[in-house]
Order: sequence, then structure tokens, then C-alpha cells
Amino acid sequence: MNSSVRNFLYDYPEHYESAYPEPNEETPEMCRRMFARFLAEPPSSILDVGCGTGRDLAVLSRDCPDCCGVDYLGTMIQYARSKHPALHFQVDDMRTVRLQRCFGAILCMGSAFMYALSNEEVDQVLDTFVIHAHSGTLLILDINNAASYLGGGSFKDQTEYAVNLGGFSASATALHDFDRRRQILVRTRTWSIPGYPTIEDFCEYRLFFPAELEHLLEAKGFQVLGMYDNKDLRETDLSSPRLYVAAIRRP
Repeated sequence: MNSSVRNFLYDYPEHYESAYPEPNEETPEMCRRMFARFLAEPPSSILDVGCGTGRDLAVLSRDCPDCCGVDYLGTMIQYARSKHPALHFQVDDMRTVRLQRCFGAILCMGSAFMYALSNEEVDQVLDTFVIHAHSGTLLILDINNAASYLGGGSFKDQTEYAVNLGGFSASATALHDFDRRRQILVRTRTWSIPGYPTIEDFCEYRLFFPAELEHLLEAKGFQVLGMYDNKDLRETDLSSPRLYVAAIRRP
């Protein structure tokens, strides 16, 4: 992760799930749909790269106890361990982590893959997926959908947030800009939180177009089985803000 990243929710992970609530466990349910659609049987082990608070992995561990989560942020891992002590979490870098084993499924959710900004970093993260995959491993990516920024898509220059959940109340405004040469989305987000001074976040994300991402995965030995802009896995023109990708490791 770039050292210039500033994110209030990374410093206070106890508020992260309030800012991004999933009352019906929407993301792990989407993963289960992909398991059922693309695997002959559910995975016997799962690696979550960029696991954050561990929420998704904790839900999936009900069916698959052999779960491992890694994240660059010590604050997130400390929180995940406190909330889900039965699971294995460790601080590590998605570009260089090596766990000396393979997994039946590899997840990289919540735009974590987009923190690989340069072509070299993208290649390093893809190598991490390869090293932890065997023939038949299902890779699931959840990223911003660069195709949605084209004409007729759903991209907005400004996004408003309002959070009032679990005792945490806040509002925020996010402004977006582009470094088109580097294919980078730049987000500046300002938080207004009772009891805190005004807080400003800053982050850069690498953008990926569907055909580009498929080419990168194919070059690393992953066959893309599906790309969707919705968690129900309906076939669309990929105009919505998120892109969910399922790819399987070829023999």
C-alpha cells in the first residue's frame, strides 16, 4: 500500500463496518454463489488477501474452517483477531506474502487489488495469487469497475456518505480525480464527525478495464469464468460501479 494513503476508517477499524454495513452478509453470499457456480464442491481452504476487519472470512469460515487472512494494516489485523480469535490473521504485504501453501479459493475484496499502482506492483500481486493457487483454485476479485466511468456509466465526481449505525455517526464528501497517464483514480474524502476535528482522507487506486484485467489474469494462468457488476451475478453491460471477477487456475 502506498505510504501516502490516509483513511480514517483504517485508523479506527471499529467504525469500518458501520461505514460499510452488510446486514445480510452480501459479499460472502456472493462468494458462495461463485463457489456453487464455478467449483464442483465448496473450497476446503480460503485465503483472503486484504482481509480488513475479517468480516467476510468469518462468515465463510462457518462452512470452511481452514481460513487465513492477511492485511497490510496492523490496525485491521489486530481488530480482526479480537473479533474472530478462532481464525488465522497476519500482517503482510500482498506483493510479497508467501505462506508456503496453496488454497482452494483466494479472495481479494474491497478494492484491495487496486492498491497495486504500478505495473510492477500489479505483477507482484498476481504472482502472490499464483504462488498460493493450485490447479482448480478459484480467484475472486472485487474492484472498482473502470468501464463504469465511460459514457453512459454510473461514475460520479462527488459522492456523499452518511453513517449512523452502532453508535457511530458521521458524514463525508468524497471528490474524485484522475491521473489518466498512470490510470489512477485519486480520491480525497472529508469527514465530519461529532467530537473530532475535520478529517481528510487521501488515496490513489489503480483502475482496471475488464478486457485488460482478463489479459493480465490469463497471462498468469488464470482462466476468467465470469465478470459481473452485481452480487447476484447477473449478466449485464458492466456499467455499474463495482466489478466482481471469478477466475480459475488452469492446470
